[in-house]
Amino acid sequence: MEKYILYASFGLSLLSVIFFLVLNVRLNRMIKKYNHFMQGLGDKDVENLMTSYIDNLEKLKNDVHTGMNNRINELEKKLPECIQYFGMVNYNAFENVGHNMSFSIACLDESKDGFVLTGIYSRENSYVYAKEIKNGIPNKELSDEEREAINKALKK
Repeated sequence: MEKYILYASFGLSLLSVIFFLVLNVRLNRMIKKYNHFMQGLGDKDVENLMTSYIDNLEKLKNDVHTGMNNRINELEKKLPECIQYFGMVNYNAFENVGHNMSFSIACLDESKDGFVLTGIYSRENSYVYAKEIKNGIPNKELSDEEREAINKALKK
């Protein structure tokens, strides 16, 4: 019986030495990772480092937010001058030409300034006309199709 106890204690001792070596290797790896992580910190501790990172992140967030607000404000200033209303009418200008090849396009901004572009198609020629619109009022007399294009644009 003493023989078995001796073998068991020797086996347990050997097993504990193996566990000790494995744990020692793992601890050394963690120490290397910790030293690599802490490299270059000098006197600072991790809490101060994280606080400075959070402050930098907050400053960056504020800079991005301010820059984005400035860009949005600039776009909002330009938006009233952009084309916001669009209407198009296709039609036959002449009875002998089919397939609705003629057109009138109305493009207006927020203050109803813009233009009407009309293309007249015939078998022999094509013509394009532009008429300026100020405050919803044309500078020249409009055809029925041009008025329809403006009405379509303003309905949207």
